[in-house]
Amino acid sequence: MLTEGLTVGVEEEFLLVDPTGALAPVAPDVLRRVADDRVKPELMRYQVETTSGVCTDLGDLERQLADLRHAVAEAAVGVGAHLVAAGAPLRDGSGVELLTQTDRYRALATHFPDAAATSGTCACQVHVGIGDRELAVQVLGRLRPWLPTLFALSTNSPVSGGRDSGWSSTRYGRQLRWPTFTAPAPWRTAAAYDRAVRSLVGSGAALDPRNVYFLARLSPRYPTIEIRVADTALEVADAVLLAGVCRALVSSLVEDVRRGRPSAVVSDPDLRADLLDVAAHGAPTSERAHGATWADLLRTILPGLRLTGDAELVMAGLDRVARIGTGAVRQRRLLAGSRDLEHFVPRLAATAVSDAPVQGSA
Repeated sequence: MLTEGLTVGVEEEFLLVDPTGALAPVAPDVLRRVADDRVKPELMRYQVETTSGVCTDLGDLERQLADLRHAVAEAAVGVGAHLVAAGAPLRDGSGVELLTQTDRYRALATHFPDAAATSGTCACQVHVGIGDRELAVQVLGRLRPWLPTLFALSTNSPVSGGRDSGWSSTRYGRQLRWPTFTAPAPWRTAAAYDRAVRSLVGSGAALDPRNVYFLARLSPRYPTIEIRVADTALEVADAVLLAGVCRALVSSLVEDVRRGRPSAVVSDPDLRADLLDVAAHGAPTSERAHGATWADLLRTILPGLRLTGDAELVMAGLDRVARIGTGAVRQRRLLAGSRDLEHFVPRLAATAVSDAPVQGSA
């Protein structure tokens, strides 16, 4: 029931913290204990990244993500730390003192010291497989109006400095220090996209193509569209839902390109305003929203859900979020119900590896 080549994969980034919520630079020890090439270092030594395989079935994706989370969490406990699924550090960070010591990361910190010093944030990056780069770049442009809606589904970093910041995504504000942390332009051809990337690298706005941090981009490593707007997911169910929505949306937009349907247009200033509104409030306010609405999203992804066979799982997941809230809402609720940060941290860590099933999965 799948559109040809429409696979999905997910990269998840996590924080390692001590029982007080302070950053724990133990990633090298965790990586040695896990000894799995799907678990990798990240910019800071208090971060790890997991990478699923290429999946056609969301049930398979769910199992892979859950297994990876459990393996890394167990390794973290073995070195006196907790794995937490939050988009930004719970307490104040450490600048670049805890940088992962690789040539590339040192170069990033040298070229972009302010961005690196306030980074150490965690994202959930969804890859949807499209081998035709000309088609992929057309879809990429059509994703622009949907980025705030996808972001609103996936905010998960309300805690900063050990308290509720009042924001749904503090990660978003931190990431804005990177010059290329922007929405992609509506390029018409893959050649135009490649020229833009080369120009950013040549101007010094990015170290290399991997450092071009568009909120959605053509992956520099895989034949995929990589959707990067989301905070890391609080629970596996949230990551699987996001992957299902992204795949269905891309599938529907592919069909729009093939049929020559017109694309919605949103200006860069309006798009930036909506994204900032989501980061602050969890959703664009109805009076100020310029892009797509939830109703628009549901109407648009339904054909894609039928193609991918994910309708039951995704609709149940969206109903779940409507009932219990996004990761940011649930994390804030968990913090409010905790005596202090030392009570909150193990509860947040337990949520990251919750074995609650994803409704509708195989």
